Amino acid sequence: MPEMKAFGTWESPIQPEDFEAPGSVVLSQVEAKGGKIYRLEIRADEGGRGVIVQSNVDGSGEKELLSKSINVASQVHEYGGGAFTVGDSHIVFTDWETKGVFGLDPDTGETIPLLEADMQIYYADFAINPLEPHLTVAIQERHDVAKIADVKNSLVVIDSGKKEVRTIAEGADFYTSPRFSNSGMKICWVQFNAPNMPWDDTELWLADWVDGTAKNAQCIAGRQVKASITQPRWSRDDTLFWVSDETDWWQIYSWRNDKIEHLKLTGLQDTEFGFADWFLGGSSYVLLTANILVACFNVDDRWTVIMADMSTLEWRDLSCPIVEITTNTLQRVSDTSFAIIGATTSLPMLLTVVDINEGGLGTVLKVSSPKSIPESYVSVPHPITFPRINGSGDAHGFWYAPKNAEYEGPPGSLPPLIVAVHGGPTYQEGTGFSLRDHALTTRGYALLQVNYAGSTGYGRKYRDSLKGRWGLCSGNSDVGDATAGVQYLVQQGLVDRHSTAICGHSAGGYSTLQALATRNEVWACGVAESGISDMKLLVEETHKFESHYLEPLCFPQGSSAAEQAAIIKDRSPVTHAANIKAPLLIINGADDPIVPPNQAYNLAKLVNESGVPVEVKVYDGEGHIFNKDKLEVAGLTE
Repeated sequence: MPEMKAFGTWESPIQPEDFEAPGSVVLSQVEAKGGKIYRLEIRADEGGRGVIVQSNVDGSGEKELLSKSINVASQVHEYGGGAFTVGDSHIVFTDWETKGVFGLDPDTGETIPLLEADMQIYYADFAINPLEPHLTVAIQERHDVAKIADVKNSLVVIDSGKKEVRTIAEGADFYTSPRFSNSGMKICWVQFNAPNMPWDDTELWLADWVDGTAKNAQCIAGRQVKASITQPRWSRDDTLFWVSDETDWWQIYSWRNDKIEHLKLTGLQDTEFGFADWFLGGSSYVLLTANILVACFNVDDRWTVIMADMSTLEWRDLSCPIVEITTNTLQRVSDTSFAIIGATTSLPMLLTVVDINEGGLGTVLKVSSPKSIPESYVSVPHPITFPRINGSGDAHGFWYAPKNAEYEGPPGSLPPLIVAVHGGPTYQEGTGFSLRDHALTTRGYALLQVNYAGSTGYGRKYRDSLKGRWGLCSGNSDVGDATAGVQYLVQQGLVDRHSTAICGHSAGGYSTLQALATRNEVWACGVAESGISDMKLLVEETHKFESHYLEPLCFPQGSSAAEQAAIIKDRSPVTHAANIKAPLLIINGADDPIVPPNQAYNLAKLVNESGVPVEVKVYDGEGHIFNKDKLEVAGLTE
């Protein structure tokens, strides 16, 4: 019989050391070529080093391909992604430490520089020409300038034969997803201009590839109908596919013989086949043959893996238990199999190879964490929809009840609630197993993951509903929806209304601080990680990719400079620091280029002056996203 014990005091099978256990990795990217699988692991026990690991399809023959001095990771857009690609004869990758681009022979391990490295010039999202493998197209981002506004992004070709870099497309603010056709005769890419982000309005461009450069470039989608276009890729017969949300849902399209076709899969027109491209190299669908496609679609933030015949538009569920995916998710292995990175409701992010004739979970090659817990400890997330406070429509989230096979709460008592606010804010929380979440629920805490206004997974209308309203304390907003979620759970009799905490990372950290400052009657305490406290500093100091992001998030169309300055001040937690009454922990990376640690120190000083307990922990060697197993504060290992 379970022991009766107060919620929040249960002994958990998940301990702090489990998060840094040897073998814990972030599965960042997967590629497949010639019967081999190549995965990129971010290893916490090696200081967050990116490592390319090769294996056979069945998981045998596993080997690490690079020396310990190499850290495979990109820094374009600061968030990175697309750090390597695999050609027929070699791998191309970028090294975080030097920003250099290298060629790697996976058979011999020989590594050669493809260009002269410059710490101020970043590269990512590589594409090797299949006919001319000495030519690699990439995004180049130049930081050898004095001001953020002058950082230049372009598409370039790296000629390893001549050891030179030539520009093939420039003039737009941002470029992503250069991809060669299988014949090597065409190249496509996506480009866009600020203040648009990848999930706003982007353009798909197509060009002939002649004599090592792009000729006759034309925009084939994104001007006629404004849309977020992402993930272009070619089938084996040189049909071009991509994902676009011109119907308000990220759907799959094709281009063949100068004709665009929306591939309408029956019953799936109001689902999402894409996601917000915070990271480069996104892959949520893949062509196995000229007509057979494997894709993940999203309904209410639960992903489903299907196979579809593009000639008949018939599809079937592959019964794969993956319910949450990462950015670089799917890669073709053969005509009948694919590699996928994703999580189930009881297993964390893993890499597996699935045969479409068998379905299921397939052959698991790697699990991101060696720690597992029995099913009797797993809290299965329940999707909830709840009414907004002084807003229009409903908001969404996932409710996790406390769950531990050894304990139950005293009769008549209710669990304390932790509200988790995701980053982005154009992001989403899914239903995959999280060690962090279950470290809370197995201790007797209830958890609410809020997919507030602006989240992806619910169509463009829901995603755009945050525009102009980020940081407001009611209505269609991040803080408003988090508060409405608490009210809903209290009304349902599921949580203790006097014991509610809020936490979040990045934009979620900002929402946490703003919630504590503007709705202080709701929260008992808060934890903000990499959270913005001063919007003015963000505008002045952040990187190019997000330098105009506040415009759609905070400013009404047509607002004057004076009105925008007033909004920035009002939406900044430092402005309302005296209203923060709950104990607060602020966490930051010392090397965070997106939210520098001065934001944490400035807010903490003001909160401290009010006599409210506040603690700041700034970790050396960490950026916006933490990757190391050992964290150092002021020179002390913790």
